[in-house]
Amino acid sequence: MEQYSDLPSVAERDGLVAPPGTWPIFSDPRFSLLLRHWAEKRQGLTAPRDAIDPAAIKSCLPHVYMFRYRAEDGGFICTLAGEKVHEAWGQPMIGRQPQDFMPPDSAATALAIYRRIVTEPAVHVGHRPIIPQGRAEKPADRLVVPLSWPDGRPWGMLGLSLYHYNPVTEAQHPPHVGPNVTYFPCAALPPGLPPAA
Repeated sequence: MEQYSDLPSVAERDGLVAPPGTWPIFSDPRFSLLLRHWAEKRQGLTAPRDAIDPAAIKSCLPHVYMFRYRAEDGGFICTLAGEKVHEAWGQPMIGRQPQDFMPPDSAATALAIYRRIVTEPAVHVGHRPIIPQGRAEKPADRLVVPLSWPDGRPWGMLGLSLYHYNPVTEAQHPPHVGPNVTYFPCAALPPGLPPAA
């Protein structure tokens, strides 16, 4: 995944903030496809959950997931996960919260990231390993976009993760590198669509 090479890597939770008026740039066309579809469906700062068309992002579906935001307690629950997501985590995801399948420190980091995505709102781009409970960590490149209810309230988020590991041995490929996270505040995104792959 390509990022702004002139920006240094910082803590995964806080990440970097992209310059205003910029879109993320990707080398994998699936990320570009998902981001363009989300941008096409934007109404205000985010896209409504019901505007996402699975047929328009068909090549992404094995790698996508959705988490619904619970405003009452700041939690998240998985409502959709593709087969590659289930495979990487080694367990069913739907109906579960991050703390159900991540170690406590990883779940706390994930929840902080998820809350920022939906409440700022912001597009999240990064490389950060997943750490399933009782299993080997796996490097992953990801794109996560915020979703809303029709009235604009935060609904949750839609993510696409590409995991880099051997599904039989769970060995990492490529070798682990440190986390690298960039946030693109929705209020600062350009009008129109991001570049195609």
